[in-house]
Amino acid sequence: KIYKIYPSPMHRLREILFRKRLHSDFSVLDGINLKVQKGETVGIIGENGAGKSTLLKIIANTLKPSTGEILRNGRVSALLELGAGFNPELTGKENIILNAYLLGLVKSEIENKKQEIIDFSELSEFIDRPVKTYSSGMVMRLAFSIATSVNPDILIIDEALAVGDQHFQKKCIDRMVEFKREGKTIFFCSHSPYLIQELCNKAVWLHHGKMMHIGDTTRVLNAYTDWVREKDAGMNTGRKDSEKGEKPASDSPIWLDWIKITDEEGRDLELARTGQDIYVRMRIRIAGSGRKYKGHVGVGLNRNDEMMMFGVTTKMDGLDPAMFYDGQEISLHYPSLPLLAGQYFFLVVLVDEHGLHPYVHQRSKTFFVEHYHGELGITRLDHRWDFQS
Repeated sequence: KIYKIYPSPMHRLREILFRKRLHSDFSVLDGINLKVQKGETVGIIGENGAGKSTLLKIIANTLKPSTGEILRNGRVSALLELGAGFNPELTGKENIILNAYLLGLVKSEIENKKQEIIDFSELSEFIDRPVKTYSSGMVMRLAFSIATSVNPDILIIDEALAVGDQHFQKKCIDRMVEFKREGKTIFFCSHSPYLIQELCNKAVWLHHGKMMHIGDTTRVLNAYTDWVREKDAGMNTGRKDSEKGEKPASDSPIWLDWIKITDEEGRDLELARTGQDIYVRMRIRIAGSGRKYKGHVGVGLNRNDEMMMFGVTTKMDGLDPAMFYDGQEISLHYPSLPLLAGQYFFLVVLVDEHGLHPYVHQRSKTFFVEHYHGELGITRLDHRWDFQS
């Protein structure tokens, strides 16, 4: 979808009269290729301005694409911009009739559905008042009740649930779950990863009008969440991820030749799985032939936004100081990695025998963790359910 941007309304008129291009093109959606099967629930995620609402409007047929085509099969009902399709001067009941006609219902169907819509919205006390007197939450109640009471084959919800109270949000979610069980197709846009995860079996991540990822909800959410964390943490600060270390610019006589994250066979890991055994391996280099240094090793596991997940040193574990020598290799084993999906790195430190003076402070390459069980958060905790009878 491309919009023409004019410096002023006069430029639009002059372009028509003189047939000279006076506008610039603003691309809202580009290269979208989306196929959704009957019965799928699709979550649309992305930052504000990513093109989510535009995509849903095109699917709902309230906006025409600049190029390409869209094919729909079945009755479409959409809850897009709050209050869209409502006449604020009409009463709630009159707007029910108006919108039901717009959605393709005949008079007899409207009469049969009208009370159901009023009851679900819980607005019977206000239904004969003009919609302009409604709060945003009341407008959402009425709009959702209409959109979901006309038995659509395709339901489109664009972030409107955010303005409802918790009680009515629960009713809305319950109805969407009911629709999902009935095999209806649902497009759902929300800034809540939890709702997307729980409701949708497919997700689309939009960024600047382009599809970054499409597919399994968990994978798409993981990719999007990692990207948001990296952006928020300002990771592009020039800091260098390095598997192979160079001698530090300082006068430290000790440095790490490399830091590797591997599996139990010693194979490098860029992608680990929740529950997998992983190893952090490193090799020490020391300037000067035959020199040795006594000290401790510390390893910190960090999320990509620099939040430390777990840190430990040999001193904390009660080990005696080690004797470091040139070419020495050290490994730390993490059995059954409990981390959930995300992007992580290790920070390795070598300190003196007192645990005070740092010799080395070096960062590993970034690695990724994936999981497919749908748990939320950053780590998997052992747990057991118990229901008393």
